[in-house]
Amino acid sequence: MNSPRILALLPFLVRGALSIAIFRDLRERGFEITIAYCDAASGAYTPDALEDFASTGHLLNLAGMDSAARFHKVLELLCDRKIDLLLQIGAADLYHLLPYWKERLPRLRIADILYNEIGHTLNHFIYEKCFDTVMVESEFMAGFIRRFSRKNNPPVTVVRSGVNVEEFAPNNSPKSELLKIGFVGRMSEEKNPIGFVELAEELGRREPLYDFRMFGTGPDEAIVRARISNSAVANRLKYHGFVEHVKDGLHQLDVLVLPSKFDGRPVLVMEANACGIPVIAAPVGGIPELVIDGVNGFLIFPTATEHIHALLLSWLEQPHELAALKLASRMHALEHFDREKMIAAYAAAFSDIAAS
Repeated sequence: MNSPRILALLPFLVRGALSIAIFRDLRERGFEITIAYCDAASGAYTPDALEDFASTGHLLNLAGMDSAARFHKVLELLCDRKIDLLLQIGAADLYHLLPYWKERLPRLRIADILYNEIGHTLNHFIYEKCFDTVMVESEFMAGFIRRFSRKNNPPVTVVRSGVNVEEFAPNNSPKSELLKIGFVGRMSEEKNPIGFVELAEELGRREPLYDFRMFGTGPDEAIVRARISNSAVANRLKYHGFVEHVKDGLHQLDVLVLPSKFDGRPVLVMEANACGIPVIAAPVGGIPELVIDGVNGFLIFPTATEHIHALLLSWLEQPHELAALKLASRMHALEHFDREKMIAAYAAAFSDIAAS
C-alpha cells in the first residue's frame, strides 16, 4: 500500500516540537505531509520556519484569516492533494471547522493527537464525532479518553514516543565529590520549577555536598530567578537558563528531578535515561509508565523530602550504587525508548487509520 497523504493542523510552529520532528522523519520515508498552522509562535517558544516544508509547497499559513477563509483554504488543499488523513494536533482555533470538512469529504479520515488531559483536550470531546481515532502516547491518556468519551467504544491508538538514543549518549565526565541534582525543562506552572527550588532548599539544609542546577526558559522564569536570588541555598542553586541542546544541561547532572504537577509522557525522562541519568519523578500522568523504581529512577513526589534525601545520601556514601543505576538507565533507554521504533509505529498507525 502507498503511504497516505497527510495534512497536519498545528496552532503554531515551534522548534524542537515532537510532531514536527516526526513529520520530518516520515517525509524521508516517502510520506507526503503538508502542515497548516494558525499563528506565529508566542515569545515563550523558539519558532521553526519549516523551510524544508515551505520550499516544496507543503506549508500552509492560516494566520490572519477569518474562519470562512480558513475553511475554504484547507478544503481546497484537501481536495487538490487528495488528502487521506487529517491530523488535528492542538490547533484549537480549527476544531469547529472539522464537522464541515468531514461533511464535504466523508471518506476523509480525521485523527486527534492528544498529549495530556488539559488545555484544548476539552475541544476533543465537543467534536469527538468527527474523529475516526484518537492518538495518544500513554495508557494513562488512553484511559482518560475512554472514561470521558460519549462513545461506547472510542477508538484510541497508543503510539509511545522515543528519542535518538545515540544523540543522547552518556557523557563520561570526571567524577565530582558533589552530587549534581537538576531541573531541566520549561519554566511553567505544570512543570513545577518552584517545587524544585523548594526541594533544593530542604535538601540543602541537610547536606552540603548537594549541588543544584536549573536549565530552561518559560513564562515563570522571572518568578523562578527571583525565588532563587532570595533563597538560603542560592550559592548552591544555579539557574543557567536556555541551553542550545537539552543534553548540554543533562550532561551536567547526576540525577534529574521531574516535579511536575501534571504531565503526559515527558520526553525529558527518555532523554535523561539515554544520557545515563536516573530520574526522580512525580508519579503523575503518564510518568509511571516511563519510570520503574530502582531500574531507571524512582517515582517520588517532590514534597517527600526525607525519602529523596535518604536516596541521594545513599548515592553519596556508596557511589557504586549510583554508577550502577546510571548504567541501568542507559540500558533501559536503549531497550524501551528508541526513536526508530517510535517512527515505525507512527508510520504504521497513520497508514492503518487512512486505510480504515
